[in-house]
Amino acid sequence: MKYLALALALVCACDDGDPDSDEVKATKAQCHDVLKHVVVVSPQGAGQDAEAVASALPIEDIQSCVASEPEIRACMLVAPDLGGVKKCIPSNDKLDCMQTAAKAKKSAHEKANSESWWSEKDPDPDSVMDKPFDDIRARCWAGDVKAADILNKKTT
Repeated sequence: MKYLALALALVCACDDGDPDSDEVKATKAQCHDVLKHVVVVSPQGAGQDAEAVASALPIEDIQSCVASEPEIRACMLVAPDLGGVKKCIPSNDKLDCMQTAAKAKKSAHEKANSESWWSEKDPDPDSVMDKPFDDIRARCWAGDVKAADILNKKTT
């Protein structure tokens, strides 16, 4: 459990204290499942009730998990053992790449929302607009830590 808590702390952001949206509630439920799974695959959790152990963990463990990247949580949920869980923790370069793609996606949304012609043309542009950023993020997660470099280039 120490490894998971440390790993999630390294990749998380601070909790902002806002009321939980449905998305955050679903993420918290996923995190509870991740923590239970880690108990199951961890030698330290052998013979223990995973639900009871996960429920007894401090709220900070859930908050750290919620703030982590969704790819990390999904990977940890299917990890066959503690070694597999550790492999789900991305390098700083991989994480930077993924976060660069996420920031660029957010910026594109903000720009699209500020331009009136976009909403008149297509009231729900998310799927079209999101695909290039999601593709870059997937490449980052797959190990191409330079995938997001294109987002930092300025055109002249």
